[in-house]
Amino acid sequence: MKKYSVFVFAALLAACQSQSEEDGSFGVYTAECAAVDYDDAMPVASAKAAPMMRNAATFGGQVDNAVGQSVTERKLIKNGSMTLVVDNLEQTRSEVLNLIEKYGGYCANEQYSSWEHSSAYNLTVRIPCVNFDSFVSDVEAGKGKIESKSMYINDVTAEYIDLETRLDTKRSYLKRYKELLKSAKSVQEIVSIEDKIRSLEEEIDSTVGQLKYLSNQVDYSTLRLNIRHDDANYDPHHPEHNQSVAQRLWQSLQGGFRGLVDFVFFLVRIWPAWIIILIVFGIIRKRRKAQK
Repeated sequence: MKKYSVFVFAALLAACQSQSEEDGSFGVYTAECAAVDYDDAMPVASAKAAPMMRNAATFGGQVDNAVGQSVTERKLIKNGSMTLVVDNLEQTRSEVLNLIEKYGGYCANEQYSSWEHSSAYNLTVRIPCVNFDSFVSDVEAGKGKIESKSMYINDVTAEYIDLETRLDTKRSYLKRYKELLKSAKSVQEIVSIEDKIRSLEEEIDSTVGQLKYLSNQVDYSTLRLNIRHDDANYDPHHPEHNQSVAQRLWQSLQGGFRGLVDFVFFLVRIWPAWIIILIVFGIIRKRRKAQK
């Protein structure tokens, strides 16, 4: 029986080889003939191996494409802060505002501060993400000294996908509840389903708002820009800016006298408390005398 099996195997092998030579493809043998199994023959690959290999290659390509697509669709929030020291504060502010307009952004907030020897503008700038790097480069290329700079990126891809998934699920449930509402018969069923629908609609609106906020943060990058001007002529050790010991002593005496006057006025202002203290003190003295 074993000799007969070996003979049959040899015959089939020869037939498959001749067929593969006629077809010009050795893969036909692999697909059609590798499934034969005999007692004494060496184990061979199943006919499913070739399709599986082809599917694996195709699946690998799909995975690579999916990974590449997921990378391009990552949701990144890019923000930064910068401090710029300039000679002409108003001119630099005007140039920065022109750059903001050039790159399609806007100034979300602007604050002006002035001290004895310096003044500054604090700007919160929103720039489209695609133009953010170019805007920062132009600001750096302008006049002024960069005192500090920091850039940071926040990846919110997972949060964005989670919100989208939740939104799709809630919309699917909302659609089902609306279908159930059409077939509801009792008033109790109608009221219960309407409560579910109202709750889902509120959750959907909230989720949509969160998605819009994340999209806005992704589409527009934020730069907190501080433009400061320092008085170059100021010298803290100059006689005009530095007080003598006698002047400082006289100011200290004046400050102490003003503090004493303020304390006296404070004591006068709390005169009701003094009356209460005197009454309590009188009662305590009377009790002590009575005990003696």
